[in-house]
Amino acid sequence: MLEPTPTFDPDLPRRYADFDTLPEALDYAAKGQRGLNFYSPRGELETSITYTKIRKRALEIGRRLVHFGIEKSSRVALIAETSEDFVCYFLGCQYAGMLPVPLPLPTSFGGREGYTEQLQQQMRSCKASVALSAAYMLPLLDEATNGLDMLFVGTPDTFEAQASKTDIKNITLPKASPDDLAYLQYSSGSTRFPHGVAVSQKSLMSNSYGIGQIGMEVADNDRAVSWLPFYHDMGLVGMLISPIAFQVSIDYLATEAFARRPMQWLKLISKNKGTMCSAPTFGYEICARRAN
Repeated sequence: MLEPTPTFDPDLPRRYADFDTLPEALDYAAKGQRGLNFYSPRGELETSITYTKIRKRALEIGRRLVHFGIEKSSRVALIAETSEDFVCYFLGCQYAGMLPVPLPLPTSFGGREGYTEQLQQQMRSCKASVALSAAYMLPLLDEATNGLDMLFVGTPDTFEAQASKTDIKNITLPKASPDDLAYLQYSSGSTRFPHGVAVSQKSLMSNSYGIGQIGMEVADNDRAVSWLPFYHDMGLVGMLISPIAFQVSIDYLATEAFARRPMQWLKLISKNKGTMCSAPTFGYEICARRAN
């Protein structure tokens, strides 16, 4: 029976985001037993993966990116699903010295044309050379990248089929430095067209320290539970990167699953004794209305 990664890990002393880079933070978290857990809309555990396994796959992805001939600092557009693939490719880019660019999933606003137009403008503005998504999103991604100069557009499976593990085993990965850029983050676009912001490794670790040590005062019994999308900083930094930097296990519901069944978030918090559960005001309002 599949079990979630543990909250407690007595064998790994807690470190409080005192790392120079995100790869260094993951290297340390991978020495322990904690990790990420992805739940279905009905609150059933579908995937449980330790930071050890995440690091192993991220390193492999990093070597594949280098083997493919993608240059350091190139932009890699990632449709930000709440999934193991997104997490591992985002972190794989860190090891490869490339800049992941989390991009949104479709919403009910603007329709297909508005969504693909936004994606295309974002990929053009950041000069993405690679774009990856789940298979069901591929028709939209193909439409959004039409006319752009891309090295690769496809799914993780088709990308990973480009080379065997033997082909990539001797690839040397660059070492990240604090002044390197870690990723590009687009604003939500609620008040204007989404604006891209470049985030450095140093700034990212400083932000994580502020969230976990100063803001939340992370302790050994802490566990994160989130439905926040990875293409917003509250979900990406607050509920993925910071927990990695503090070696915290995380339980995830997809954003669309929360929208349909918001009470599952509260049930998951109760079931797994979650303590780190950030959300914008409307998230709590939705839960309060459903509870009544």
